[in-house]
Amino acid sequence: AELLGERGEHDAAIKLLRDALDKEPSPELTDKIRVRLGDCLLRKGDTKGALAQFEPIAANAKSAMTAQAKYRAGECHLHSGDAAQAVKQLAVFRDQGVFHNLPGLTDRALLRLGYALAQLKQWDASRQAYEQVANRFGNGPWVHEARYGIGWAYQNQSQYDNAVNAYNQIVNNVVTELAARAQMNIGLCRLAQKRYAEACTALLVVPFTYDYPHLSALALVEAARALSENKQPEKAIKLLERVLRDHPDSESAEAARKRLEELKKS
Repeated sequence: AELLGERGEHDAAIKLLRDALDKEPSPELTDKIRVRLGDCLLRKGDTKGALAQFEPIAANAKSAMTAQAKYRAGECHLHSGDAAQAVKQLAVFRDQGVFHNLPGLTDRALLRLGYALAQLKQWDASRQAYEQVANRFGNGPWVHEARYGIGWAYQNQSQYDNAVNAYNQIVNNVVTELAARAQMNIGLCRLAQKRYAEACTALLVVPFTYDYPHLSALALVEAARALSENKQPEKAIKLLERVLRDHPDSESAEAARKRLEELKKS
């Protein structure tokens, strides 16, 4: 069943796992099977069915699978859009010592807690959850996502210099889509500060450095806005025309077309 689940053959895995439960295994093995079954159901989009597997185990402090069940129950609530319930499941990884250092789990759970709190716009609490990931698991796989979350929390609190510092820790270490988004946000922070020349420079790094067309198009539109605000309409027009030429089917093309018309009329 585990091998089938890893291959994405969830229906076949679910059948085997249900058959295993019918054999009435030991309580410990039953919990393992139910967590795996819930995971398969979640991957199929059946969050209600998945929660039915996870929640009894999550509520049983004596189960060896409690932490796994709590994390996965939190994921279920995030998938269904209920961030408040997700926080209730995931907060134990922040608040209770027994959940603080579970290999391969605590850091991911704290990352998702930060995300859930951001969905609720609880920016300080979100940032603090992300900071735990970055500070305690700095060599782990989620450190850059955590730093992005820290930057995003600061950005939403208009603490732009702090946000830029967090984003710079990403762009200085990786060249991924996350880094491209961080670079974009550096430009947007400078734009919000009305530091238009810096904003334009930061935004133009995106199309010149990263190969993510949708982000490149958006960065060009925002760079054009910075140029326009900086009283350089001719340069802004050239960037907008480039969007229409190079990214005609992007979501940013309509915004570029509208802004281009406004600039040419003014």
